[in-house]
Amino acid sequence: MGAADSERASLKAQIAAWLVHLYTASGGVVGMFALLAAAGGEVRLAFILLGVAALIDASDGILARRVRVGAALPRFSGTRLDDVIDVLTFVWVPVFIMASQDLLPHPLWIAVPVLAALYAYGQVDMKTDDAFFLGFPSCWNLIALYLFWLRPEPAVAALVVVVPGVLSFVPTRYLYPSKNALLWKTSWTLGLLWAALVFYLLMQPAPDLRLVWLSLIYPVYYLVASFIVDWRLRQMKRRSRLSAIGD
Repeated sequence: MGAADSERASLKAQIAAWLVHLYTASGGVVGMFALLAAAGGEVRLAFILLGVAALIDASDGILARRVRVGAALPRFSGTRLDDVIDVLTFVWVPVFIMASQDLLPHPLWIAVPVLAALYAYGQVDMKTDDAFFLGFPSCWNLIALYLFWLRPEPAVAALVVVVPGVLSFVPTRYLYPSKNALLWKTSWTLGLLWAALVFYLLMQPAPDLRLVWLSLIYPVYYLVASFIVDWRLRQMKRRSRLSAIGD
């Protein structure tokens, strides 16, 4: 390959990388429109937009790895860009909805998801080298959504934010379906079916609560599968250490 061909290939790679970054950045734009919708009292629209942002977040990493954005644009971090947008769409907008819609017993309860999320994103290894999330992956958009739909009693609502808040500080591995191949087929299949059901329910002014409860199957699967995988990995490491000591 000549110098001219090499330059053209490099330019194409950079254009492809910038397009992927633009796709990622569109999630931030969608997230801001979600915030505006929530501020205007259009909460269902806000959750629909948060869902769109989540789909962008779930797919942009696949595109980034395919076009090798890091090699094409080494001085621009897609990871940092992604984290900034995630904090907006997975934390700030959902917490705003929780507070503005009185989904928690008292506004002070928003301190739980805020502090938990700040700790999560402050960890250097929040996304581990073996492609897991470490600690509860700050899915406060889902928690806000089910609080909005189900409107539980104050004590239950408090528990719904306290449990994942505590789990944010516990170094348990959680599945990362878009990056880790472990259970990815099951996770993606159930996840897409769940997303379709959620979007359908959000289109209804008064969703069928039976379907809302049914939709919890995927979040429950995700948590249970993550805990089982984490336990098995810990057991494997324990056996490996014991074997090393025995040798």
